[in-house]
Amino acid sequence: MNYVFYVADIETTGLDSHKHDVIELSLYRIGDTSENAQKTWCLKPLTPETIEDAALRINGHKLEDITHKTKEGRERYLDPASTLVDIENWLADDGVPAEKRFLVGQNIGFDKERLNQLWVKCNSEDSFPFGRRLLDTMMNELFFDYCLGEFAEGYSLKSIGKSMASKTTRPIPLRLT
Repeated sequence: MNYVFYVADIETTGLDSHKHDVIELSLYRIGDTSENAQKTWCLKPLTPETIEDAALRINGHKLEDITHKTKEGRERYLDPASTLVDIENWLADDGVPAEKRFLVGQNIGFDKERLNQLWVKCNSEDSFPFGRRLLDTMMNELFFDYCLGEFAEGYSLKSIGKSMASKTTRPIPLRLT
């Protein structure tokens, strides 16, 4: 059975999946059915009136660009509905159905919910290209720490990367008590 893993990262205009919009989606494909590849799409927000300044400070996107007030913004941030077709076509290169795709990432449930809402907002929920399979890097690291009996001070993506690099050289015992 072939599965394909997609390491995902999104940027949004705020934290509410129903109110705010995805403005950037980056996917890195890892699988044995197709070559590893990465692609990023920038999307014009569907509801610009709900954009939160705090979100833009965190993700580094500029209001004048995402709202198409600049030439660069008009070229970079594309119409979400038509971009979904491009995303789905790129994903189809893996040759597997949605149920065989894993979404992987830091707090991946957050990203999946916002991606699902993007498809809903674009009236394309029937073609949502991911199933139920999620792999959360933060929860994975917490589990490994539990097995080792060593807990990190934090679980940021940067600290997890460093921690996993040090753990790859030693076996992780399974502790079930």
